[in-house]
Amino acid sequence: MMNDWITWLGVGIGTGGLVASVAGVLFAFLARRAAKSAEQAAREAREALSRNLSSVDIERAVELITRLKDMHRQGDWRQAIRLYQVLRRTLTEIRVSMPSGFEDSRKAIEVAIPEITDLENRVGQALYRSSEPEDVPVLDKMLNDIQQELESLQSNITYGYGSGGT
Repeated sequence: MMNDWITWLGVGIGTGGLVASVAGVLFAFLARRAAKSAEQAAREAREALSRNLSSVDIERAVELITRLKDMHRQGDWRQAIRLYQVLRRTLTEIRVSMPSGFEDSRKAIEVAIPEITDLENRVGQALYRSSEPEDVPVLDKMLNDIQQELESLQSNITYGYGSGGT
């Protein structure tokens, strides 16, 4: 009788251990699944934040370009040269913080940064000579092209297109 009781106790403990093991595996599976969901949610939140920050920077860059074009029309070259520096820095920030999936636009901005440096140099040389820069319409066209790329990128980021823009 004692042996039967011990046998049943052993079977009960073994069964309990098996149930605990299955519950542990199930819990681990559910925890892993929850961790993956949390990781995905964090990734999506980072992308959304990156898009929002990029969007704000892009709006600022477009505003700077608009102000630069106004300064060109007014011949306010001393102020323009200061804004070129701010615009270049803003474009660099956009390039660095741009969300993934916009590689074409990232490359276009990488091209635009030295173009802004070139514009700044042209204006600086003209100021040094105490004259206006030569071929102001070309300067405006370069700014318009950069502005168009930024506006396209802005639209793509706003509406969630990750194709990279133009």
